[in-house]
Amino acid sequence: MNLLRSRWPVARRVLLVSIVLIVAYRNYGDAINGWFIAPGPETEIVITHTEFRTDLEGDLRPAWFIGLLNQSDDTVYDNIVLEATYFNGATVLETDRLVIEQRLRPGQEELIGSRDSRIREGATAGQVRVIGAEVVE
Repeated sequence: MNLLRSRWPVARRVLLVSIVLIVAYRNYGDAINGWFIAPGPETEIVITHTEFRTDLEGDLRPAWFIGLLNQSDDTVYDNIVLEATYFNGATVLETDRLVIEQRLRPGQEELIGSRDSRIREGATAGQVRVIGAEVVE
């Protein structure tokens, strides 16, 4: 610790400022990054539940049950775009886009159930991920 008592005032100041910045980033880094990074639906809309059902009566199209949570503090999202991947065992059959016309307010969680837009021949499982949404001003 002789550096702190040395005759190098510039070096002492740089060292102390560096320590303060490192500690501040360690404690408040996520909040600081939030100021500079624009919000995005891919990170703020979280899928809490997915269920792909092909065994429901009355229609040949499969059904989706999807739970969505808006983790944003101040952004409202609408027309959520999901990328759906359909599987037959371990084989990927096809990939498609689904648009959910649901408005999600900050902190709101919704469970949405709907039929798929097409018949998915041979699909036994499905997986979704958020790829976009409209920001409501």
